[in-house]
Amino acid sequence: MRKGALTTAAICAVTVLGLTALAPAASAAPTVSKGRFADFNGDGYADLSISAHTAMVGDVSQAGAVTVAYGSPAGLKYDTATILSKATDGVPGGPAKGERWREVKSFGDLDGDGYDDLVVHWLEKNMILWGSENGITGAGTTLPAGNYTSTSPKLLGGGIGVGDVNGDGIDDFVSRGNNGTSYGASVLLGPLDRATGKPAGVWHRDTPSQDGVATSTLYVGDMTADGTADIVVSGETVGGSGAVGGVVLKGSATGLVKGSAYAGPYSYHSFSTNNYPAAFGDLNKDGYQDLVTGYPGQSKIYVAYGGPDGVSRTVSTRTYTQASSGVPGADEQGDKFGTAVAIGDTDMDGYPDVVVGVSHETGSDTAATIHAGAITVLRGSASGITTAGATSFTQNAKGIPSTSENEDHFGIANAVLDADADGSPEVYVGGNGEDAYKGRVWKLTTSAAGVTGTGATSFHLGTLGGPSGASNFGYRFAG
Repeated sequence: MRKGALTTAAICAVTVLGLTALAPAASAAPTVSKGRFADFNGDGYADLSISAHTAMVGDVSQAGAVTVAYGSPAGLKYDTATILSKATDGVPGGPAKGERWREVKSFGDLDGDGYDDLVVHWLEKNMILWGSENGITGAGTTLPAGNYTSTSPKLLGGGIGVGDVNGDGIDDFVSRGNNGTSYGASVLLGPLDRATGKPAGVWHRDTPSQDGVATSTLYVGDMTADGTADIVVSGETVGGSGAVGGVVLKGSATGLVKGSAYAGPYSYHSFSTNNYPAAFGDLNKDGYQDLVTGYPGQSKIYVAYGGPDGVSRTVSTRTYTQASSGVPGADEQGDKFGTAVAIGDTDMDGYPDVVVGVSHETGSDTAATIHAGAITVLRGSASGITTAGATSFTQNAKGIPSTSENEDHFGIANAVLDADADGSPEVYVGGNGEDAYKGRVWKLTTSAAGVTGTGATSFHLGTLGGPSGASNFGYRFAG
């Protein structure tokens, strides 16, 4: 499989559709997004990356592909979307049968050039696809695997994030890691070298010995409102009990500083899927970023409110399930409420809301809608998340294309983006099981009345010029 074959095929297919598959227009002055939204080409508009982990690459089955759609004054532009695989020029390696080059995991400006970069993770491997004035073009670097030492820890799955944890203005790569003796938090300090992936420095926090927690997963965001990203660790307490525990590690110029306890709520072994959805946003507008995490194996979400030391000491943490008063739906085993979480102000009241994926929700017609999926919107307020006015949407909602069918998994991924920067964000929903696992992404509009199905649209990998077969398009988002 020669390099560039998928991209060339994609361009030909888009041309047949009457579109022009040109690279996004260059921006005169790059804008660093600093994690507010992904901006891979520096034009000030939000972009969205989408995984299709079983996409056919040439004649290689289930090799996997990643799509990047770029924001513009007209919203996401499908005709300028970039489709990449390990056959694309610049992407390290080559496509392999069944490899499932898979998860778009996080983003940030890891080399300090003013353009956001995209992290792709698969099989405990991590690749950076570099942003540029033309967006994500294929230039990429595989990060060193590590040697189980404090200066070269082994980077593992179960938690990956990007943020400026040392406050130098350049984003850093954060991962669950092992230094040869324990599972902790590893930081590759930016800027990362584009040729080798080598960081400017390495921090490894031995959380079992320093914090009493064996790291199972972690999240990266500024909960303390000091302008420096923090690392929220969740795992098991050491000492033999195996109880759930966690800690906020505050970022600083000289290293990670132990902050407040984080209650969890679950360790790595409690997850039924290898998925750790999380989102940061100031839900109650008190100036501190709050952390929402999803636990699909438990069909619940967990909301920890931020404060000066990490988790707020004045606003209590909360959990929500479909059994919570005011939350639509019934709490049924296997619904996977919390498959995905995204934060954004969907009703323009000034308070960010939480969009929750329920990827295995079954509708009222239990024979025809097994695991068809749904999304639930929980509103933000001065007191934090409220279930008052909560809403739910399936593909059977008025205006949403297609219908709810068995194993569609509508809600497996979601994002709230204002791709056209008009002040009214859109809600993007992935359904990787749609059309016999071809997969699809839906765009739902918002207004002062909240999310609506009216005027909703959808697209799949074939729409963008990629392979038209089963690809699990919409399985994960980063944006």
